Amino acid sequence: MARIGIITCSNMTNDLACSSFGCLEESHAGKGSFARYSERGGAQVVGIISCSGCPTLIAPEKIVRRVRTLVASGVDAVHFAYCLENICPFKKKYLTVLQAEFPETEFVHGTHEPLNEEQAAEMGKFIHKGLCLKPLSMADVAEKRNHREQHEGVRS
Repeated sequence: MARIGIITCSNMTNDLACSSFGCLEESHAGKGSFARYSERGGAQVVGIISCSGCPTLIAPEKIVRRVRTLVASGVDAVHFAYCLENICPFKKKYLTVLQAEFPETEFVHGTHEPLNEEQAAEMGKFIHKGLCLKPLSMADVAEKRNHREQHEGVRS
């Protein structure tokens, strides 16, 4: 059985609370990019990490530390999750840096099957909307209180 690691997009994991269920479903079913392991008895996911966040153009090496944990766990391959493959502007830089740092490790593009065109467009809109939501902070509470007090004549 092949030992597999998966790298997800930190925005998807942290901001949209993705649990990697699609990736895990496909790995358990031996579908998508996990079908390649059928002759080896399937794929066993031994670790899932998120990327280190958008690294700017000058620090793609930030991801090495996280992937080192997967490699130290004895993975045969590391898959870039569907989200990373489809929305990450740094995936090529990541791949270059990771292949140089871990030449014995196979890096695989994707996890589950691509969605059809309509589903992909719908998913893209959902992700965009989710990542662009205005987060609330304590400043919102203070502004609301100040606004209420001004309109109720409480403040002088």
